[in-house]
Amino acid sequence: MFQHLISLAKPLGQILLTSGLTLALLAGCNSTNVSDATPEEQFQAVLDEAVERGLPAVSVRILGRNIDFTGVAGVKDLDSGEPAGMNDRFYVASTGKTFLAATLIQMAGDGLLDLDDPITAWLPTSITDRIPSSNQMTVRMLLNHTTGIYDFQNDGDEWDNEFFLISGPDRQWVQADALPFFLDKPLHFEPGTNYSYSNSNYILAALIVEAITGEPVQLAIRHRVIEPLNLAYTVHGDEANGMPGLVHGYFNEAGERFDVYPWYSHFGLADGGIQTNAQDLAKFILGLMKSDLVLNDQMRQEMLEASGLGTPPSTYGLGINIRTIEQSGELIYSHSGKDPGYQTEMLYLEGKDTVITLCASGSFGEYDEIAQALLLDIFTLLADLQQ
Repeated sequence: MFQHLISLAKPLGQILLTSGLTLALLAGCNSTNVSDATPEEQFQAVLDEAVERGLPAVSVRILGRNIDFTGVAGVKDLDSGEPAGMNDRFYVASTGKTFLAATLIQMAGDGLLDLDDPITAWLPTSITDRIPSSNQMTVRMLLNHTTGIYDFQNDGDEWDNEFFLISGPDRQWVQADALPFFLDKPLHFEPGTNYSYSNSNYILAALIVEAITGEPVQLAIRHRVIEPLNLAYTVHGDEANGMPGLVHGYFNEAGERFDVYPWYSHFGLADGGIQTNAQDLAKFILGLMKSDLVLNDQMRQEMLEASGLGTPPSTYGLGINIRTIEQSGELIYSHSGKDPGYQTEMLYLEGKDTVITLCASGSFGEYDEIAQALLLDIFTLLADLQQ
């Protein structure tokens, strides 16, 4: 039942903005709606409209010139009808990669490793001997997706079948459990010659963190990112096991609705693995871009350097997308995420010093259409406010 939708779950982290959102930024999105409502009321109204159209729940944070808005709409659980709360968490899928990348960059800045170390320096031969050309792969290549490694989540059905149908929702996965799904697979290209987004890169990156620290990766993420930024509602999946507060996530297929909460309530693999809300996600991206609490200037420069490999040239740095809108020169830093039942957008518009974060508890089909329409509404309202 899941295979068709999983095959559509190509990681949104490799996509900066849809063409519609790009056009919105370029055109200014001047709204024709005239309203006496305050900006906060207008933003809340578009959230409520998205829920009326069918999105189960959504959490949004917008902070910038002329606007300081936090809003939530919808229900935490469609069966119970319990309203979603401002502090409830969403699983954020691939946006979790930015947390791991920031952790490794900080560790490199502290001298614990070099980003250009070969992965063979940190991973055992029981792993590296089963990865072609592993001696040519560096930590940096893992973080910017230039290794060519097979993507265990998107290059085949083996993982999907095991995760959803065979193992079921009760299994507590650890990083090493993902290895059999991509070891001994051919590369898409030789390391450092091209770009291809692969979730497998971040499994290996997490194992390097664990090899250096001798502790589970979630402890390093908490110590180096979550605690310094005071992200009160952010937890790694392993930490979330048995913890209340996660919004249920949904998708529909063949007229049937599926609730993936039992799977993602404790999912902790490092290609995703983070539960948070829009407020904390905004604090996170602002903390990376505008403070020295996690990254200093030199570390930030490392994160924001894209490889430029591939056709078109990759705009993916180390765990984050960097794009310049040609017509305006606007720099946008972002990461998105989508897995069955959940989707997330995290954007920082440098020129406008504005952050937009969105967490939604529905994905695929009309859920995607509603979420994208909501983002366009947000950009429309912002353009009017920030003229």
